[in-house]
Amino acid sequence: MENEALTALFLGQLPGFRLDTVQVAETVVVIATSIQPTSGCPTCGTSSARVHSRYRRHLSDLPAGGTSVTLELAVRRFVCQEPLCRQHIFCERFVDGLTPSVRRSRRALAVIQHVSVILGGNAGAALLKRMQCRVSASTVLRAARLLPPVVRSVPEVIGVDDFAFRRGHVYGTVIVDLETRRPIELLSDRSASTLAAWLKQHPHIKIISRDRSLEYEKGICEGAPMAQQVLDRWHVLKNCREALERQLARDRTAILEICHDQVPLPSLPRTHSEQARRSERQQVRQQVFDRIHALSINGRSQRAISRKLYVSRGRVRAALTAKVQPPLGRQQSRSGILAPFLSYLQHRFSQGERNAGQLLREVRQQGFSGSRKRVAQWMQMRRTAPAKTTPGPYVAMGR
Repeated sequence: MENEALTALFLGQLPGFRLDTVQVAETVVVIATSIQPTSGCPTCGTSSARVHSRYRRHLSDLPAGGTSVTLELAVRRFVCQEPLCRQHIFCERFVDGLTPSVRRSRRALAVIQHVSVILGGNAGAALLKRMQCRVSASTVLRAARLLPPVVRSVPEVIGVDDFAFRRGHVYGTVIVDLETRRPIELLSDRSASTLAAWLKQHPHIKIISRDRSLEYEKGICEGAPMAQQVLDRWHVLKNCREALERQLARDRTAILEICHDQVPLPSLPRTHSEQARRSERQQVRQQVFDRIHALSINGRSQRAISRKLYVSRGRVRAALTAKVQPPLGRQQSRSGILAPFLSYLQHRFSQGERNAGQLLREVRQQGFSGSRKRVAQWMQMRRTAPAKTTPGPYVAMGR
């Protein structure tokens, strides 16, 4: 009864073997002998019963009771009975569960492949080690490569975006199924020719979502001219926000003057990802700043420091001049040559004076040394009514 249970437990997956004994020590060793009367030649398929020699195969099986299990199988070599066959001697072949030249049972290999797909190499090897199945990370990855490839049909609605093989250096293109939100293809680069070649192989695609990359636009026009292009909503909103921030930063002075408020406007709130990137850039800048000072203390010249750290000599000179690294942020615009006279110009403008030449003569009497162009630009930004010399058709169009 005990032998029948052991046979069902260890040899149920290996038909054609007789259980001899089970040795239990640090590991469990199951010893079995092949009882097949004949075996087929792998080259010509001729069945042979003539035994040439015997040998033993050792296979790792699934652990039992927290102990690793090894199958020690006594198998044979046969002599081919076909005179014209070039395979004179061949190893015994079995129907199920025992592939030639493998070192693990089929169910052990299936478990390793399942773990490799879910966890990968290092994590999978660590888990299998706790399961008393000692394999390396490379073995786990090789087991995953033995799995048949999963062929997915390319949908009609896809998304195209870039991703980094090596951030800042090597980029590729990822193609995503927008219905299932799963990647379906990775392209080696983000050029228009590569994307166009892939799209030509899938002419049934109808809708393509992309960012505002001109390369992707060119590739889609070449590879799928009939497909409808849709701009990615996230990129559109991000570009609009950044453009609005730049415009508000350029018009900061004019906004303050319009509001008659000299209190600085609060900075726009940043997202968590932007704050993280800003902090990372500040840390990198601080590291470069510290290395510049360290190399300078060791006697390196500015030219040598520039070549060592791959930075410009101007940055090295600025870092050596400053005692601390300045915070990362938008540089405040310098007060222009017209700044001391802005209050007077605003007062005269409110009184109705619209002649830039007259204002220039008045501020020059107060010490202004700039050109007429600067005063004319200041006036042009605030003038709403057309000038007297403006042609009539343009005045009508303005209305």
